Amino acid sequence: MRSIRLGAVVSVLALAACDARQPATAPQAVASEPAEVVAPPKPDAAVALIPQAFRGAWAADLAECAAEESTGKMSLTIDARDITYSETSDAVISVNEIGPERVRLTVDHDNDGEVRRLERTLTLSNDRQTLSFNYGDEPQVVIRCPQG
Repeated sequence: MRSIRLGAVVSVLALAACDARQPATAPQAVASEPAEVVAPPKPDAAVALIPQAFRGAWAADLAECAAEESTGKMSLTIDARDITYSETSDAVISVNEIGPERVRLTVDHDNDGEVRRLERTLTLSNDRQTLSFNYGDEPQVVIRCPQG
């Protein structure tokens, strides 16, 4: 009986020595619930900035620039990431600079909740006081509103 106990002790010690030489393994994670699906992050905002030369308030004429409310003529405000018209807006997705006076934008155009992806090309005059672009099928030309 004594030899059986001694054999059991030797076996346990041998197993312990073998376990000590094996690398420790990390405990396995137990999945409790499925992972939440998260939308991928938007591209770095610095990539989709409208150049400074295009930013500001623009309108069909000086009277529209000065009007408290839209008179129905084209007016818009361009900032770093979007274009706001009197009743609609464009959220800038990407900016491709064609030259110092011309950029092509990919935008999500929101017209009362109906969003469409569009391309817009903005072109500045040499003095940077006139802006040309297409809005729908119509070519538009607006002037830079004076700072107020």
